[in-house]
Parts: sequence; C-alpha cells; structure tokens
Amino acid sequence: PPAVTAPSSEESKNELEGNFVSIQPESSCPAIIPPSPTESMKKAYEERRRILEQKAEAIRKELDNLELEMRAKLNKKSGNRKEAAVIVRLRDKLEVELQSIQYIRDQTVLAERHEGKSLAYNLLVVGVTGTGKSSSLNTLLDKQLCKVSGGQAQGTRGCNMQDGSISGDHFVSFIDTQGLGADTTITDEELISQIMMSAESVNKMGIINNVLISFDLANRQTPAVMANQLTLMELFGELRSSCFLIFTKWNTNSVQSEWNTPLKKWVRKWRRKRRIEDITEDPPSYPEMYKAYCDYIVSSLANQEDGGSFSKMGTFLAFFEARVLWMFNLDGIQIEDKQDDDLEPYVERLYTFYRNLALETLHRGRGQHHVEDLTFLKSNEDTLASVAQELVSERNRKIDYLESIGRKSSSLAKMQDVFRHMAEDNTERMKQKILTNSEKSYMDEIAVIAGVQEQKSKKIGCVMS
Repeated sequence: PPAVTAPSSEESKNELEGNFVSIQPESSCPAIIPPSPTESMKKAYEERRRILEQKAEAIRKELDNLELEMRAKLNKKSGNRKEAAVIVRLRDKLEVELQSIQYIRDQTVLAERHEGKSLAYNLLVVGVTGTGKSSSLNTLLDKQLCKVSGGQAQGTRGCNMQDGSISGDHFVSFIDTQGLGADTTITDEELISQIMMSAESVNKMGIINNVLISFDLANRQTPAVMANQLTLMELFGELRSSCFLIFTKWNTNSVQSEWNTPLKKWVRKWRRKRRIEDITEDPPSYPEMYKAYCDYIVSSLANQEDGGSFSKMGTFLAFFEARVLWMFNLDGIQIEDKQDDDLEPYVERLYTFYRNLALETLHRGRGQHHVEDLTFLKSNEDTLASVAQELVSERNRKIDYLESIGRKSSSLAKMQDVFRHMAEDNTERMKQKILTNSEKSYMDEIAVIAGVQEQKSKKIGCVMS
C-alpha cells in the first residue's frame, strides 16, 4: 500500500513525498517542514482510522473462523488435508491483508504524531533470532521501543512497523522482523514466510532507505547460522548497496578476551574513571576493530578443516564491503542504570560514541529505493513457493562450491590472499569513510576460486524475474 500522507493540495503532496532528508546536526537541518494538519484533516484522519479498524476487525473474525474450520477438517479422517492446506494458504493471504490495513492505519497515526517533523529513514531490520535486531534499533533510537527477548523466550514475532524520533526535527519509521531460526537451516516453508514478510515490509514503506542485517559475534557461527545469513544475503541482493551489516555482542568479556584487543585495552584503561569528563581518549574506531576481527577469522578458520566456513564468512563480509555498523547495545541492568542516570562513565562513553558513529555511518550510506522499481517484489503470492525453492537451491549450490575451497590447499591459499586483500581494502575505506567499492568485487573473486562459472554474483532479483 502507498504511504499515507495528510490530505493536502497536489503541490504539498508532492513536496511531502520527496521530503526524505538526512540526519544532520540540528542547527543545520533543512527548513522543509510538512504542513500542520487542520481541523478538517484531523476529522479525515479519525474517519479513516475508524473505517480501517472496521475492516481489520472483519478480517480478524474471518481468520478465527478459518482456524476453526481448519481444525475441524484435520480432526476428521483422511481426505481433508488438502482442503486444510488450502485454508492455511487463504489464512496467510488474509494475514498479509490484515497487516496492510494495520499499516495504513498506523501511517495515519504517524502523520499526526510527528506533525512538523520530516522523515529521516525507512529501515528494515532482519537477521537470525537472538542476534540483537531489536536491541540495535533501540540503540539507534536511544529509546526502548522494541521488545527484547532474553533467555529461551522468542523475540520479535511477525513484522512490526514502528516509529520513533531521533532528534527534534527528524523521525524514523522502521520494521523489526521476526528472526530466522538459529539452530536449523531455514526450510522452504520458513523461507516463503520470510519472503512474504520481507516483501510486505518493503511494500509497506513505499520507499526503503536501508536494510540492516544483524550478526552476533559472541556465538559460534554454526553451518545452519551461516546458511541462514547467506539466505538473507541472497534475498536482499538487489538492495546490496543499501544493506548494512550490524555487528552485535562484540563488547562481551569473552569476545574481548578472544580477539577484540583494541576494546579490551581501552576498557582496562578507562573503566575506573568516576566522571565521563576524565575519559580523554576515544574508544577504538571501526577500522581498528574490523581489522582485529578479520585477523581473528584468518587465524581461526583459514585451515583445511574449517576452510568451508572461512570461505562462507569471506563471501558474507564481501557482500557488505565497508557498510558495517558496530552496535554497542546495553544489557538489561545497564538500561535500568541509564534510565536512573547511574550508568558507569566508561559504559556511557562507549554507548554514546558508537551510537553517534552508527548514525553518522548510516547517514553516509543512506539509499533511496522506490519499491515499485524492485524486481523481487514483482512476483505474486502464487509463485512464492517456486521462488523459495530456487533461492534455497541457489544458496545450497553456492555453499557446496564454497565448502569445496577448504578441501584443496591451493584453493585455500588463494582464498586467504583474497580475504586479506579484502580486509585491508575495507579497513582503508572505513578510514576514508567510503562505504562501497565500485571498482572491485571480492565476491566475484571468491566465486572464481570456488569454481563457479559466472563472474557476476547472482542475486535473488534475477531468480524472481
């Protein structure tokens, strides 16, 4: 559905649709402000909300009836499972329709709530379950707007569009999606659901600025986790230049001890200071930590036993080039301390430093994609099953090629050279604040080592077209 804007003249409408401004210091923010709603506009908002809520309620009742009908068919003897499957498909379509209606309703509320503010970002956040997607959004917004799961509890369910302010003049709309499984490779059914969710999420926004893919550095990257991360990479290949890798949990004690020496040294030096004014040195930069992490990957995975994992990690990092955000997310106790103005000075310094750096980096890499131009949204729901199967097949084919690298010492040596050059190149680009390397594709170089015939890395948009 198209974005909902305040009822206005055609000129105002055009101005609003083009008013996607970047985050800048408040003193230099553009003076382009959407018109304030009049009383007639407010009445139009209220009437539209009422109609949308009536439609949403009707769909909810229909969903309840379908659920009862499906259970009744499954409880009977054989012969009804096909009918039950049809009902499941109809239910999925109705849930998508319900989300669309709820989105339009939410956009109406959003237009009122952020009166006089301009939209800075439309963000879509995806990743494996438990990798810190919701926490990272909370950090960017500096508010606890997204529910964060802990322990064994499941986190975000479905795809939820929300919004929040990042300054007095700007607000952000974002969709926090349900994560992929962390323990098993994604199934065709789960992938169909993820494609539907992602397509619906992107459609909701009308214009999408960035896709953020979270990656937990504290947990072991199992074959299932890497397969699911590579699936996301394939799914959003058409938006590659606007995809950011979000590194999370890199500040844990175990990670600091294992490889994050730059942060460990900084923390040991400044953690006992009692005032934030006494901390006179910036925390480690993005290039410092990226180099440390890449060195760790080479030392721990660049061997014949782990060569396949090394190649998959290299391909994954190559996809994002220098588009990386290091998110310093607070834990539950630190969040409470922050709310009580009792956060330890060195933690407050780290949180503020990396949050500002993330916003600055996101600002530099901000894209603007109109959803009607995206190939992967042009498939209808009836083709999603075949699309998911082709995507899984393509991903598995690439994984097989990448794993073969570790079985040949000559291929592994070439892979190490490519990885080191990529790490050096991306580190230098981070220093220069250049996020994309348009001259060279390390993904293509890795594909050649793996024996893949095509020089161009395949994208999901090609499959779906």
